[in-house]
Amino acid sequence: MGRQIFFYSDIDVTVLMRPTKALVFLMVILAISVLLAIPPTASGSDAADGDVGLVPYNDHLRLNAGSSESFKIEVLNYLPFIANDINNSRMVSVTFVSVPNVSVSISDDEKNFVLVGQQHKSVTVTVYVDKYAAASTYEIDIILNVTSLSGGATVTTDPVSVELIVLSPLSSGEAYNKIMGFFKNPLPEPFNGPLSSAVITFLIWMVIGTLAMFIAMPLLIRVFAVGREDTGEKIKKGLRTIILLVVLLFAFDSGLRVYGTAEEIIGPVEVLFDIFYIALGAVIVWRIYLIFIQHMITRLSRNHRVDQREMDIEPLLRLFGKLAISVMAVAMIMSVWGFNLTAIITGAGIISLGITLGAQNILNQFFSGMVLLLTRPFKSGDLVKIGGNNTIYKVSSVNIMNTVFENWDNEETVIMPNNTVSSSTIVNLTGDGLIYKITVFMNIAYDDDIDLAKEIMKKAAMEHPSVINNGSVDLPSTRVTALLDSSIELRLMAYVYDFNDNGKIGGELREAIFKAFKESGLTVPYPQRDVHIKAVHKDHLQSEEDD
Repeated sequence: MGRQIFFYSDIDVTVLMRPTKALVFLMVILAISVLLAIPPTASGSDAADGDVGLVPYNDHLRLNAGSSESFKIEVLNYLPFIANDINNSRMVSVTFVSVPNVSVSISDDEKNFVLVGQQHKSVTVTVYVDKYAAASTYEIDIILNVTSLSGGATVTTDPVSVELIVLSPLSSGEAYNKIMGFFKNPLPEPFNGPLSSAVITFLIWMVIGTLAMFIAMPLLIRVFAVGREDTGEKIKKGLRTIILLVVLLFAFDSGLRVYGTAEEIIGPVEVLFDIFYIALGAVIVWRIYLIFIQHMITRLSRNHRVDQREMDIEPLLRLFGKLAISVMAVAMIMSVWGFNLTAIITGAGIISLGITLGAQNILNQFFSGMVLLLTRPFKSGDLVKIGGNNTIYKVSSVNIMNTVFENWDNEETVIMPNNTVSSSTIVNLTGDGLIYKITVFMNIAYDDDIDLAKEIMKKAAMEHPSVINNGSVDLPSTRVTALLDSSIELRLMAYVYDFNDNGKIGGELREAIFKAFKESGLTVPYPQRDVHIKAVHKDHLQSEEDD
């Protein structure tokens, strides 16, 4: 043993240490490599799944194609709050999984935000469904991307789903491959497919529409053209083609739905069909309106107040009917094309207000003319008094802006604005015809026979050819109207055939009555006054002079 010890003691120690150092160095390099290769585990400051979550306020939505709606979600940081420490603060980014024909968005300031511990934030989500989206049930998946403010990897949360139910009038739905959209196709193959169902649906609707037209046509003729064959023929010719075209479009549209045509095709076709429907509806309404105004004017023409030679109200009614129907049709077509009618109506209202303020007097005349033409307080040839003026005017014509009068003697032509005429009191002297009641006053002396005078006045009226004495109106009558200073006043009232001759007839009656009074010994006294002179004594006059 001593030799062995002695032998090893003679060996150099540095030689024995060299392999040991190399081994230690190798172990250190290996440990560092392993540490670098292993991913770091999440510490209290790194983001982890479950730090942040979200809760939607709605678990489902129901939207029509082409519409939008908003709902809220609540994003919460479940970590505890630590003052002046960002380890539990999280940067949150909200994203969505794309859905066909559905747009999901949030405002820019809510896409990315920071939540400290125990903080929560409400986020408004807006969902817009394309107008060509198919009717179906979709899932809106909401995802949160969470990152710690102190660094570390981003964690993506599991999606939270909100059910979206889309309703679309363009989708075939349950009508697909069903006859008329309701009945299952019972035909054998290959005639039980959607094409055969669509063709059968088209033919059935054409037959139903044609039968309905032949049933409805007599009813329309019975309502609007009773006893008028010409009007009935106009209804048949005007509505037959239009109704058939409407039935054709409806049948074709039903066939497309049964066939299962894509919404992108049905949508534009529906727009074109709607425009056709609106245009055809406007034509139908216009035809019915023409028949109505013709029927109304025919009834008005039976009234003696309406002169058949001057049916100037018909063009006016046609003009307003055409304007009203055209405006409604254009508004409906613009609505079909997607224009915002509210903005258009608002703009039109502002423009109309400016026009109204700028042309107030002209518009007043225009609408007053409409009132005169529709209410017909007088017609051409009537004799009228306007306002407080006692001048009698003869109506020449009623225009849309003014009314033309002639004075009774046909010496002057007076043109009055319609707003002046309509706002004044109108006395129509011949509105119910030219028959007019005249009044003749005569005076007799207090000593004359009143009954004889009244009888003479009645007889003169009854014998005059222009006085109506056939009993159709009140017969001539007389009465005592006043006891004057010098005479008794009598009044004769009688109806004459023509107002225009009332002055002439009144003069002839006065002349005839005066002559009859003289022949009968009756007098027509003139105003007189008795003057009584009192005698005065001469001495009395002298005493007054001395004073």
